[in-house]
Amino acid sequence: MITTRTTPCFDFRQTDQLAGDEVEQFTGLFNRVFGKALDRAEFERKYRQTPLGHSYHGLMTVEGRIVGAYNLVPYEYRCFGAKRLFGLSVDAMIDAEHRSGPFHLLKMARLAYRPAARDGVVFAFGFPNEQAYTFTCKLLTWKELGQLEFYALPINIGALRPSLRWANPLSRLCAAGMVRVPRLFAPKRSDFPVEKVCDDTFRQHRYDARYGVIPLNGGGECTYRVYEEDDGVRVLYIIDVNPLTAHCFAKAVARLHGIAASCADLILYVGWLPFAPKGLWRVPPSLRPRQIRMCGRVLDPKGVDERILQLENWNVNISNFDVR
Repeated sequence: MITTRTTPCFDFRQTDQLAGDEVEQFTGLFNRVFGKALDRAEFERKYRQTPLGHSYHGLMTVEGRIVGAYNLVPYEYRCFGAKRLFGLSVDAMIDAEHRSGPFHLLKMARLAYRPAARDGVVFAFGFPNEQAYTFTCKLLTWKELGQLEFYALPINIGALRPSLRWANPLSRLCAAGMVRVPRLFAPKRSDFPVEKVCDDTFRQHRYDARYGVIPLNGGGECTYRVYEEDDGVRVLYIIDVNPLTAHCFAKAVARLHGIAASCADLILYVGWLPFAPKGLWRVPPSLRPRQIRMCGRVLDPKGVDERILQLENWNVNISNFDVR
């Protein structure tokens, strides 16, 4: 690994305090670290279209250039009967030539936490990947809340296992039957003490033209996206269902099956559910493509207590973070 002898500097910025050239440096760093484009419009939507009009950025600079960033994006949550601000940790990044150890990231994180807490952000959370998990829990002293589950309905089994292409007609028939089988037992109630505020501000921030929305009976809605994975499998992701009840979820799966039949090989929901979703199978851990572990840290113990660290209190799925 290449290291640099130049001593880095650390500073804090709100998104609305970043100069135009600093935004260009930030997006350039993102493109280099993650290997994908983040243009100015996406930057503005992701970091500025928030309940506060900005996000929080702990920055590392070398000779006046941004070479590292730790970011918290504020969201409104309903938390045990009160509205609170939470901060989602996203896009932590350091240029390859300046990765001399974990403490640079620690310094940037602390710079983001302090002003966020002063503005009323009471809890920070995220979904660190395998490389970041140990650092997040040990150095940042975050706690693991638990792992999200995968629930799936194969449409074309041959897309998942090429040797089974001959069985595609059978798998399509089975999928159609799965979404029509009546439920034998009444599901448990779905009470979520902790869930995001899914208002227009959230929708404009989180979704763009790549997402579809279908209405559900009783004023509910389901947000979805069709995405082709690197291996060519076309996945219809159930991003969110509101309200998240067993009845609404079953209606969403039935409606989405009609869409997926012509454009997807698999229907997938990633999240935590207190009920068995009608029409989907729970994917066993050994067959999941990755672990998605939710972690968090209380920033203000006066605003939230330890119950926030129990996954069973959350309505959480892909809509709560910045993938798919």
